[in-house]
Amino acid sequence: MTIRVLLIEDHASLRQAMSAVMDLEDDIEVIGHREDGDPAAAVRAAAGADVAVVDLELPVGHGADVVAALLEADPPVPSVVLTGLRDDRELGRAIQAGARSVLQKTAEIPEIIAAVRVVASGGVVLPAAETQRRLRALDADLNRRRRADLVREALTSREVEVLEHLVYGASTAETAERLGISPETVQTHVRNLMGKLGAGSRLEAVSLALQYEVVDPP
Repeated sequence: MTIRVLLIEDHASLRQAMSAVMDLEDDIEVIGHREDGDPAAAVRAAAGADVAVVDLELPVGHGADVVAALLEADPPVPSVVLTGLRDDRELGRAIQAGARSVLQKTAEIPEIIAAVRVVASGGVVLPAAETQRRLRALDADLNRRRRADLVREALTSREVEVLEHLVYGASTAETAERLGISPETVQTHVRNLMGKLGAGSRLEAVSLALQYEVVDPP
């Protein structure tokens, strides 16, 4: 049986090299390629494919969205992710989207070819320890984002203004003068925003505000 492969990679040189190497295999044929991350276009291009080899960093969208779209196609097309990204959150996102294998672009060609064959036969190449670590990282990031959304919703516009001044190191008096309010009012805002952030100090409030992207870094 010939394994028909769709390559989704925006770097022409790598795409051409992968295509040439795979076409040397007796049981693999590259039937097409895409250069962007448009999920709908990827599904159309994957008609007749058995496996897609997908990069995560793509213009117009994200590779994880392509992976998910291909699995929802009729018939579904499983993906081998081949990426230069090393961020466990991004790799976890690809796994959650349904990637059957996640490899670095530094992987040896035989390893990539082997993964394509396994995935084409319905298998999965996802080492347990790496997969668990990546999914934990993704879960932690999602929790942080949810917490950030709640914090941003809870803070008033005035409290955000006070936070912005704290980030730039302004004193209570300086903040009061710039905002046209009393120092006592500034202190009240600081106490309130610290409570909403769950911060024990002004320094921690600044750190959390930056972490949650409530304010821009100086």
